[in-house]
Amino acid sequence: QFSENCNVRDLQYDDAFSNRDELEKHLLRCKDCLPSSFNFVVDDIAMTKQKAGVLWHVENSGEPLSFTRGCSFYTLDRNGLIQTGFDIPEKAPPKTGYLNTLKAKFEAEPVRLIPLAMWVAYMYILFVSDGILPGANALALEQRTWEEVRDLSINFFLVSPLLHLPFSPVVHPMLEGVFNLLLSWAAMFSCFLSDERKDKPNLLPFGPMLVGMQFLTSGFLLPYLFTRTPEFESQVYKEDIDGDLQAKVAEWRPLGGFLSAVGTASIAWSFIGRPEFGEFTERYNSFIDLLSIDRVGSSFIVDLAIFAIFQSWFVDDDLQRRGVTDGEQMGLRNVAKYVPFFGLAAYITLRPELPSRTTEME
Repeated sequence: QFSENCNVRDLQYDDAFSNRDELEKHLLRCKDCLPSSFNFVVDDIAMTKQKAGVLWHVENSGEPLSFTRGCSFYTLDRNGLIQTGFDIPEKAPPKTGYLNTLKAKFEAEPVRLIPLAMWVAYMYILFVSDGILPGANALALEQRTWEEVRDLSINFFLVSPLLHLPFSPVVHPMLEGVFNLLLSWAAMFSCFLSDERKDKPNLLPFGPMLVGMQFLTSGFLLPYLFTRTPEFESQVYKEDIDGDLQAKVAEWRPLGGFLSAVGTASIAWSFIGRPEFGEFTERYNSFIDLLSIDRVGSSFIVDLAIFAIFQSWFVDDDLQRRGVTDGEQMGLRNVAKYVPFFGLAAYITLRPELPSRTTEME
C-alpha cells in the first residue's frame, strides 16, 4: 500500500512518480504491456518499522526469466504505508513485453490486422512510394509541398480567409474544403476519449494520438486502433476518464454540432468560396488537375475514405460504456457507424450521457 503523496523512483524511467494516482496509472500501463503469464515473485524482505528492502524477480508461467531480478528500498510513514521508494532492476537487453502484448492482441482479435495492414500501406504509399499516388513522395521534401501544408495550416477552419486577414494565402477552395472537413472529422473522434481511463490504459494513449491526428490523420488513427485495449466495462463514469480536460471534451454535447458546422462550411466553401476560381465545372476540373500532381491533396482523399471505414470501430464500445447493450438503440448505432461524418456528429448529440458518481451520490 502506498501513501497518497508517495514518491517512487524506478531507474528504468527518467522521472519519479510523485503521488499514488500517478504511480497507479503507471503500474496499470505496465500490467497491460506484459503478458498475463508474467508474475513478480518476492525472494526476500528485510524490514524495520520505518524502512524495508525487497529482493524480487519475474517469472513466466512459473519459470524465472533472465535479466528480471531487482531490489527495492522503501521508507514507511507512521501508518505503515510506503512514503518513498527506489526500484533498481537488473540491467537487461531490450525486452519484448510490448511486442508480446501486441502479438496477444492480434491472436485474440485477428481483425486488428486490418488497420495494421492499412497503416503499413498508408505510410509506405505516402512517404516512400513513387507512382501509386500522384506527386513526389513526402521524403522528397519538395518546397511546393511544404508551402502547401503551410498555407493550408494558416487557413485552418477557414478563419483567415473568412475574416479576410492580410496574411491569408490563396489556396484552391476545394483543397481547403477537403482539408478542413478532414480536420474537423479528426477532431470529432475526441468524443471517444472515454476509451482512455485509469483502469483501461492503452499502449498508445488516446489523447496524444488525437493531437497527432491533426497533423498526420490516419497515420495516428490506425496504430491506435490495432493497439488499443479492448473494452471490458458495461458502465463507465465521467470521473473514470483519464484527465479533467479529456472528460470535459469527451462529454461536451455541442461538440458534434460545432464540428458538423465546420464540416458543412468546408463543403460549401469548396463550391462557392473564392469566386475567382469560377463556377463548379471550372473549379472541379482545376481541382482534379491539381490532384494529378499533388501528393498532399491526394492523401487527404485517402484519409477521408479511411475515416469513413473506421468510424464505426468505436461506436459499439462507446455505447457499451453507457450501459447500452447489443440490440438496443439500433437506429442511433447504425447512423453513427455507417453515415460518414454527419452520422458521428448526430451520435455525439443524441447518445446517452455518461453518469457522474457525484450526481448519483446526491
